[in-house]
Amino acid sequence: MTRRILLHVGSPKCGSTYLQQVMRQNGESLAAAGVCYPEPEGGHPGNAGALADVDAARVESWFSAGIDTVVLSHEDLFSMAKKGDALHAITARERISVQVIMFLRPFSEFMFGDYSQFMKQHFESYLSKREPYGGMSFRDFTERRARTMKPAAYARNWNVRFDQNRIILAGHREIRRVIEGLIGPQAVANWEVHPTLTNPSLRMEDCDRIAAAMRDREIPDEAIRDMLRAAYRQTADADAGKTAERVAFAEAQFAAQNELLLSEFGFDNRRAS
Repeated sequence: MTRRILLHVGSPKCGSTYLQQVMRQNGESLAAAGVCYPEPEGGHPGNAGALADVDAARVESWFSAGIDTVVLSHEDLFSMAKKGDALHAITARERISVQVIMFLRPFSEFMFGDYSQFMKQHFESYLSKREPYGGMSFRDFTERRARTMKPAAYARNWNVRFDQNRIILAGHREIRRVIEGLIGPQAVANWEVHPTLTNPSLRMEDCDRIAAAMRDREIPDEAIRDMLRAAYRQTADADAGKTAERVAFAEAQFAAQNELLLSEFGFDNRRAS
């Protein structure tokens, strides 16, 4: 049987952590189906963070007895197709098939998740400077991301590097359908993952509230840390910060990218009206 690698390259905030945790917790059923998700190194559930440095011995070690399919995943690969060069050389030489997979979501939803992620990742820096988001509003933040983030180009670059199989682009809610279509419905015994393991986004209204508190030097640091802790407990609640105005603005900034994704890959990433 042809050996193959399923290479998931993101996008960030599009179910990557969820997929990685599903793979990690289903090792037994995956192995029974001839599938391996190599154990990640370090604390991140993604296992392809060091893809640029992979060598032939490492690739061969993934295909132990009974394994014909290897799943690799890391959202940091999203814009970095060049990091796949070493794997491309090895798999071409060893005649291992590679299928690249990219999950996306409407860009307004992506920006809400990105706004949250920046707050979580840079909270202490924002707090120490009392300047959240480097002084940018959500509109400023979105405009800057739209200028620098080019998902259609990223998909094109991955597709060119591994052109044996056309890249799969799908919505983030299609993760289960896509993966089961590739490895079979029996390979994953349990698709449920505890919410604390999936890196849920903070609500926009909580990010706004925390940012406003940071700009008010009368509010103590610890009180703002308490606000962040409370926000983590409210991620599943309704979010008044996801306004229609913000949705429309973010979608407009990425309209050109949506056109390219549709024309080049037949993937419609526009938000349903």
